[in-house]
Amino acid sequence: MINLNKLASLTAALSLLAAPAMAFSVGATNNTETLKNKLLGNNTAGLSDFSVSISGNSAAFGTFMNDPFGLTSGVVLSTGKVTDIPGKNRKDNVITNSSDLNTDFGPKGEEGDLTQLNLSFFANSTVEKLVFQYVFASEEFPEFGGSEFNDDFELLLNGTNLAKLSDGQIVTINNLVPDPYNRSQDHPDYIDNPSLTGIAANIVRLDGFTKVLGFEGLLKQNQTNVLSIRIKDVGDGNLDSAVFIKGGSVGTVPAQPVPEPMTVAGLMAGGAMLAAGRKLRGRKN
Repeated sequence: MINLNKLASLTAALSLLAAPAMAFSVGATNNTETLKNKLLGNNTAGLSDFSVSISGNSAAFGTFMNDPFGLTSGVVLSTGKVTDIPGKNRKDNVITNSSDLNTDFGPKGEEGDLTQLNLSFFANSTVEKLVFQYVFASEEFPEFGGSEFNDDFELLLNGTNLAKLSDGQIVTINNLVPDPYNRSQDHPDYIDNPSLTGIAANIVRLDGFTKVLGFEGLLKQNQTNVLSIRIKDVGDGNLDSAVFIKGGSVGTVPAQPVPEPMTVAGLMAGGAMLAAGRKLRGRKN
């Protein structure tokens, strides 16, 4: 006899597998309120007075959904047009003018392709760290690894760059692909995405990207803090790089309570007196 409940469950599962996945999409926006709300989640207790400021071309800021990196949705900043990022990766970078992602906002070359978002906020004494998740990607990969075209990417918390790979190195094109002619040296955090054959070549035009990385930085308590997300072409304005910040992942780690030294000393002294009393009683017996 056929179990109708099991059959219904199997049919539902098969229909989900057959259904097309939601497409990766990017929408350009330089609306600071939209960008702020997309970055912040429910884990912001202890933070207040948020404000966002941006600098760079309006086409270089946006939000994304259904990405191939594992972030789900969030905010994207690029040195080119963010709306050019989704699509099939059809070309590699041997000839830069023929690459898929090659917007030069000029006329100042790499200086014209500086894109920056500053998130300012007040942190009280209940929080210790700021955390979030992100992915760095570039059209410079892998051909221009180890070269002067080492596009600048930084996650600055109060002026200190805390964009780090899993081994503590800073996140740069040259640290991820030190030598394009010796790919055995590629960093383990790097994922290659060559044209046509890459793991996400049918979804995103970028030629390489990192695994999902975690940001963690100590906050200044009872003060205003500033997180700066900064990306810039280096060497020239060619070949775009981008950073994707997971939506709702910008949050805090609560401060750990630290016992007061006098309290600890008092407990130690009390324990020593109790032990001495026990020894005296033992001798009298």
